[in-house]
Amino acid sequence: MAQTYRDPTFDEVAAREAREQKEAARDAERAAYAAARRAGPAYKAMRRRKIARLMRQVKLGLLK
Repeated sequence: MAQTYRDPTFDEVAAREAREQKEAARDAERAAYAAARRAGPAYKAMRRRKIARLMRQVKLGLLK
């Protein structure tokens, strides 16, 4: 005789684990993208410009 009752807990746990694995993979992919972007020369130039702009504003007394 076939079992007619299916435990929903198993399905919930399996779905939760699949979701966590998918989120972990997405987070790892985003971290790798961010690290590659930060290593690029365009990002470093942008940061230098931003820091220079903020330092100019501080020296002029616009930022405190």
